Amino acid sequence: MVDWFPQVGSDAWTGGEEYQEEYALRIKHFQQAFVSSALLAKASSLRHNIRCNLSDKFSVGNFNYVKKVIFEDGVEWIARLRMPPIEGAEANLEKEQIVYEMQSEIATMEFVRRHTNIPVPKVHAYEFRENNNPVGVPYSLMDYVHGSTAEELSNSYPGDHEGIPEKYADKFMRQVAQIMVQLAALRLPKIGSIVPMEKDSTESGPYKTASEFYQDYPIALAKTLYSDNWVNKRQILNAFLDLAATFPQSSSGRDGFGLANYDLGPNNFIVDAEFNVLAVIDWDSVIAVPDAALHRFPFLMGMDCAAPGIVSKHSAKLKRERLALRFANIVEQVARKESLEKPYGPVLTKLGFYSKEALAFRALVYYKMKQDFVDDEWLRGLRWLGGKNDDELARFYNVHS
Repeated sequence: MVDWFPQVGSDAWTGGEEYQEEYALRIKHFQQAFVSSALLAKASSLRHNIRCNLSDKFSVGNFNYVKKVIFEDGVEWIARLRMPPIEGAEANLEKEQIVYEMQSEIATMEFVRRHTNIPVPKVHAYEFRENNNPVGVPYSLMDYVHGSTAEELSNSYPGDHEGIPEKYADKFMRQVAQIMVQLAALRLPKIGSIVPMEKDSTESGPYKTASEFYQDYPIALAKTLYSDNWVNKRQILNAFLDLAATFPQSSSGRDGFGLANYDLGPNNFIVDAEFNVLAVIDWDSVIAVPDAALHRFPFLMGMDCAAPGIVSKHSAKLKRERLALRFANIVEQVARKESLEKPYGPVLTKLGFYSKEALAFRALVYYKMKQDFVDDEWLRGLRWLGGKNDDELARFYNVHS
């Protein structure tokens, strides 16, 4: 039983009161841009014309404005409406790219619902474009799940902690591991998103082989992050490409490439008051990747992986690294259990999190932060990796402890 009583679900929605000035004005303008009566008419038509209303409370983020659709018979849905781009943050995204991202997310949610037991809200309707759309803005209608994000719940939990409270940490990490293992077991024939497109959000792919992906993706990523200035940020890319040329071809015997959700973190898990996962939301960062890249540490969970060869003496940093190792161990336990009746061993292993290939790809994940000191640390790490073998890496990261 819990001994504190946080607000849960839509009861905790703030109505954007934490936003001020330009962002608050953006919310106000958006509220006038969509046609609520058309949205309600659409929802009602999907349930035999049962009448419904929109909640007064709402939640808002960088991309979506969310309200609850409440039917007369007590059924509740979520209306998630796509907000226009924030100047600067999304200015380089064309409307067609936004449409693609929404298409990919909806397709991914349906694919995962069909092929796993991961709790994914059911999508009832969607419209990706503004044209010929009575609501006036892109939107989706899906089941409402009464709970809070694990991030919100963690922040409200009493005491001094980073990430998930220790009382619930192992249980929550095991649930995350189960989801990662199930996604890794879903294999696609090419590297890329669920929805095929000539180019993805980095203007690259899809790819037939890991070597193609490793050669092209880093450059495409840099161009997306830095536009014409990307050539001044290519030291870390060169170090990665040098390493990638030495990666062995996959020998696992598996066909295709497993799925990874690079937004899989506490902010995208709906949980109850005891951190039981009720639903996973936000599926627009799911891609099929080489097996090494499936080994990722979720952000916002109080864990971190040291850059290769970089030794820290900071107690908080060391604590995060120990938690990451603990998480890797839990993932392997779950993966081994899931693979007992399968022809191949587990896709995800403790050693796999600290393989040369996984560590090198992790440098690209940190590269997305666009922070010079982070780039410098991982550049040193990539150079250090070059001359190391698996045993040396295992010793450095205390994998066998």
